[in-house]
Amino acid sequence: MLAGFAAKESSAVAEVRQYYPGAPLAAFALHDAQLVLARAYGFDSWPKLKARVDGVTIGRLHDAVEQGDADAVRNLLQRRPELVNRDQAGYPERLPLHIAVQRRDAAMVRHLMERGADAHSGIWPYRKDTQAVVMAAERGYDEIVDIIREQELKREKLEPAPAPDAPEPAMEPAAAAVVRGDAAWIRERHAEGALRDPLTGDGLLALAVKRDRPDMLALLLELGFDPDETRRETGADEILHSWGRPLQECTQSGKLAMAEMLLAHGADANAWACVWNAYRQKDAAMIELLARYGGVPNAMTPGYLRDTELAARMFRQEDAGTLPKGTVREGRTVAEEILDPAASAGSVDILRMAMERIAWPRDDPRWWGILASPLCFWNHIPWIYSEKWDLDRNAYLPCFALVLDRCDANIRGRFGITVLHYAASSYNWVTPEERVVFVRMLLDRGARMDVRDELLQSTPLGWACRWGRMEVVRLLLERGADPVEPDAELWATPREWAEKAGHKAIVAVLQEYAPRR
Repeated sequence: MLAGFAAKESSAVAEVRQYYPGAPLAAFALHDAQLVLARAYGFDSWPKLKARVDGVTIGRLHDAVEQGDADAVRNLLQRRPELVNRDQAGYPERLPLHIAVQRRDAAMVRHLMERGADAHSGIWPYRKDTQAVVMAAERGYDEIVDIIREQELKREKLEPAPAPDAPEPAMEPAAAAVVRGDAAWIRERHAEGALRDPLTGDGLLALAVKRDRPDMLALLLELGFDPDETRRETGADEILHSWGRPLQECTQSGKLAMAEMLLAHGADANAWACVWNAYRQKDAAMIELLARYGGVPNAMTPGYLRDTELAARMFRQEDAGTLPKGTVREGRTVAEEILDPAASAGSVDILRMAMERIAWPRDDPRWWGILASPLCFWNHIPWIYSEKWDLDRNAYLPCFALVLDRCDANIRGRFGITVLHYAASSYNWVTPEERVVFVRMLLDRGARMDVRDELLQSTPLGWACRWGRMEVVRLLLERGADPVEPDAELWATPREWAEKAGHKAIVAVLQEYAPRR
């Protein structure tokens, strides 16, 4: 980089201008070249990039917390402090602070909190109820709750109070020029080599689309801006790219002319969510435009949208060996890709077609997610529901039954959770009547009521008590669930969960059944 910049190589000069616009051009030194490279790879300093290369990763941090190795944790966070609030890729999903709380390691909790750990980040499946501070409080780990509150109070005292009536910071000049349509300013800065995209947030092209400025979009494309606004995600353990934000904005808001402008300049029609947005919006013109530039719906699209005709076409193409590239991920089949979205969205016919092509054994762990999916009532989640997709909510149960016919009712997912745990506490937009039918079906197929998960160390009855599902509590007790659970941790009995959550009626029902033991 240093030699290339000194030789005025165009690629090196362009990279310096993009990632270090304030670089001392006349005295550009090795440490400046290092900073450019670090930023190009998504890190804000050379030491952080070097730490990643040296193996200072979130995986190592999680292992060190799990082992209670304070020295290792201290060393890792000294080199990459941003890891303190990072989740490890894959399952199970946890932050370092969750691990420390679950181990009841007060010293480690203090150490992580002193280094900026967030005690209010939750994990799947109920994020509000699985914050580290909530988990500590519900387990009766008072010493840990005190540490968290003490450290948060210190942070509040250290944070400067906002100035009264402080004006909002001025918009970045290039962004402001795009919004007001100042083409002359844009051209002048470009001629000087000083025009650049912001390193974070929306790029200039996405901003032009958002503010409905086709003139500015055309100018920026003419000046050679990347139509995909490709960026590296900052600070991740792996090098990740995001791209296609301008086209995504067009497909989401139905801006056909600007979408065509981007595509004509080389934008990727298959950038994340672009084709999906067009299908979700039922925008036939946008679908046709994207297809003309190589846009392909992936196999999840018909599953989520209950588009049986599109799914059938994909299966026919797969059988004929003509399936377009991009329909499925490498090494996967249409059936494997479409199973989960079809089950989630209540696409009964599509799920049936896919199941005919699946030969997994009954205890294959992949079944867990498929069996749990209908319980999310995907098309009826409040923030997903659309009047354009006002679909029958009675289709989720038949999907559930189809999957249950093929797998073990006691299959376990992340944190050792069974589908009975998940059904017993299912989301608030699932009605009590619906919840009972799912739970009853699981019980009829042999689902066990005595299994404890690793997250709450509780049975399905404990989960139902924790989330106040009275109808499930009654059903489980009628089927013989233990209302006392003397083998449970003191904080994880059904009664403790009901009392902590303030579900007095459930406490009374548990008392009714307790004497029968």
